[in-house]
Amino acid sequence: MLLPIEPEQIIDLPFVESLCWEMLVEGATNRKSAMHQAVISTAKDNRAFMRTVVLRRVDAGSKKIYLHTDNRSKKMEDINRNEHLSWLVYDQTLRAQIRLSGHAIVHHLDALCNEQWAKTGHHSRRYYMTDQPPSTELDQPSTGLNEALTAFDYSIEESESGFQHFVVVETCIDWMEWYYTHSKGNQRAGFTYSDGSLSSATWLMP
Repeated sequence: MLLPIEPEQIIDLPFVESLCWEMLVEGATNRKSAMHQAVISTAKDNRAFMRTVVLRRVDAGSKKIYLHTDNRSKKMEDINRNEHLSWLVYDQTLRAQIRLSGHAIVHHLDALCNEQWAKTGHHSRRYYMTDQPPSTELDQPSTGLNEALTAFDYSIEESESGFQHFVVVETCIDWMEWYYTHSKGNQRAGFTYSDGSLSSATWLMP
């Protein structure tokens, strides 16, 4: 579990960049981390649309982060039109906000998708088994789950029907910004990446 840092511990930009990726990895692997849930933003018709998602996986070496979603969702329409995704994570305990953006790659019915689906729990699979896609307009409030799905009354074999709707979205990060808040003064830094490698780093005015 990561602990809050103090201003005197912030020694240089490589330390900050490494710390950011450490926090992101913690967010992906620790469900209790505040960064386990992230906000993503897509663009459509000159408008930004934000949503909360789960940070499913982080590859700090290649500077890639991942989410899972339903291929029928509105966010997938946005991503398929504009292959760019922005992310925001924040942890008040760590006094840290991280913003990132990059090129999105959609994995559907491929090896990575299959690998991540195999790791998706029995209870979570039901959301990909619904008859109606996300954002369908309804006459009354509904979870969209039938009786069997609500009661988890389905086998792993039956849940395989949801795989056709399951996608993994990979974001190849090309920009990251760190913002740190503290009573002694805030700090901020920016980083850019090219093909998974750091290309620039700079301190920024908070």
